[in-house]
Amino acid sequence: MKKLFFAFFAVLSFCVLSYPVEVFPQQETNTKIIEAEGAGVVINNNMALARDNAINDSLRKAVEQAVGTIISSETVVANFVVINDSIYSKSQGYIQNYRILKENVSDNLYRVKIRATVSLGSIKNDLQALGFLMARKGMPRIMVLVAEQNVGQIHPYYFWDSVDLSVCENVIQSNFLKDGFTFVDRASLEGKIKGITLRGSDLSNSAAARLGGQVDAELVIVGKAFAKYAGNIAGTAMKSLQANVTARAIRTDNGMVIASASEHAAAVHIDDITGGTEAIKKAAEKLAESLKAQIIDKWQAETSSTSLIALTVRQIKSYSDFMRLKDVLKNEVRGVKNVYVRKMESGVARMDVEVEGSAMSLADKLAVKKFKGFSLDITSASQNSLEMNIVK
Repeated sequence: MKKLFFAFFAVLSFCVLSYPVEVFPQQETNTKIIEAEGAGVVINNNMALARDNAINDSLRKAVEQAVGTIISSETVVANFVVINDSIYSKSQGYIQNYRILKENVSDNLYRVKIRATVSLGSIKNDLQALGFLMARKGMPRIMVLVAEQNVGQIHPYYFWDSVDLSVCENVIQSNFLKDGFTFVDRASLEGKIKGITLRGSDLSNSAAARLGGQVDAELVIVGKAFAKYAGNIAGTAMKSLQANVTARAIRTDNGMVIASASEHAAAVHIDDITGGTEAIKKAAEKLAESLKAQIIDKWQAETSSTSLIALTVRQIKSYSDFMRLKDVLKNEVRGVKNVYVRKMESGVARMDVEVEGSAMSLADKLAVKKFKGFSLDITSASQNSLEMNIVK
């Protein structure tokens, strides 16, 4: 009986271990499952070639759908040739894996339906390199303000306090520039910022936004970089230096933080200052990558969906004028999804407008819109806010 049991167990184990198991590759978090159909023409009864063409067509259409989730259809149409040559032409490079759901031949066409895993991250990176994101955001300008403290210094310094300290700022700018970001020229800052004493203190979000606004920057990266001596390498004159860098990216129109990061790095050198500088460079490079990824994700989300525009309307003489403005916004302006009135008193109304696109595009539409009995005088416009007067 015991021999029979062991024989049965051995057979069962062999069957279980021999049963084929389908192993799927681990997916990236930034992917999308898309179903798409493609077709290939059957020429000279060559089914194999038609099937290959149908699969390739379906893969391309899956990538087209993925692109549509990242940028608007208007952008795709306006830049079709560039996207076709740069993105669609290498569709298979964005497909992590796919499965054929069904296939058939009819009317001399080989048709295939697939379910594909598409890497949105790779597409975003390539679209970013083509400059579509920057263009849709209105080519925003960035200002960098990082207080830096190397070995032997008693407190952090900003660039206007010491010409020798801008290592972290330079690394961040170099990293961002290669991906198409634009920066405010430092020469334009010095006359407006010089004389501000901020040694050893943090810039608040509102103060950073105010400084950025003075030089027409839409985003300010503000932070601190600190390097310290951590001891000698055992039995040598080489010194270990460590650096910590923290920073956050702040919108200048409303003081909102859209990205933040903290990084650490170490370096070995015989000289304290040189080693500290190297450690700051290494930490700043990692910090720049983290901030950049967060900013791009935030801007991608804003450009691929609706956003809230802060709208301030002044010089409202009658409530009926305000009601006409609100009705036109909701029902006659393309891209506006909803209007939320936050407050109205003393002839001033504050609203949030849910809209596809930016405040600038909304301003363009309102500037040419006809209203009964009044017109709009737009007095201020930024990426996320509008101010205007009602003119009778």
